[in-house]
Amino acid sequence: MAPRPLRDSDVRQAAYRRLLVHAQACPDTLVIDELGLDHGSCRIDIAVINGHIRGVEIKAEADNLERLPRQVAAYGDVVDKALLIAAPKHVELAMTIVPDWWGIMVVERGMNQGIKFRRIRPERANRNVDPLVLARLLWRPEAQAVLRDLGVPERDLRAPRETLYQRIVSELPLRKLAATVRLALKSRTTWRGPQPLS
Repeated sequence: MAPRPLRDSDVRQAAYRRLLVHAQACPDTLVIDELGLDHGSCRIDIAVINGHIRGVEIKAEADNLERLPRQVAAYGDVVDKALLIAAPKHVELAMTIVPDWWGIMVVERGMNQGIKFRRIRPERANRNVDPLVLARLLWRPEAQAVLRDLGVPERDLRAPRETLYQRIVSELPLRKLAATVRLALKSRTTWRGPQPLS
């Protein structure tokens, strides 16, 4: 009987067991599934947040690549590094879609039904992070706290959410903004609570 195709959940579990052991053990690193980008319009399969934001996108045998171009664009606005973990059947097409700073890893079943990973391209730094899209990772109270720390008057903190993000971007250089966003993400005590509307 042929083995069933690898699914996203199979690859994700194997990635946690094999590729993300060190990251999970590091107290200064947050590893989270399904991190929403640009207010949830797209999600990172696995985000690893420490001194940078790394996105891992999984395309298992049972998946298709229809959404990949949009995901590549969304990741490119926010992550410092990205890794595509793809089934062999997806690799050729995927390499025409993902930019050369993305790492690529092949995932398939081994001889004994185990899952094996093989790196075919290393990750490189993304030089095109969009500061405004990065700032949108902050929830409204987090954005208000950042601006409060910068001395922005309380009355200005009642502005629409997008105005707050634009103010943060105008006040902080990208390196400081990125560090501020990473700290806010790592400091969250809840991830699935209700998000305040603008």
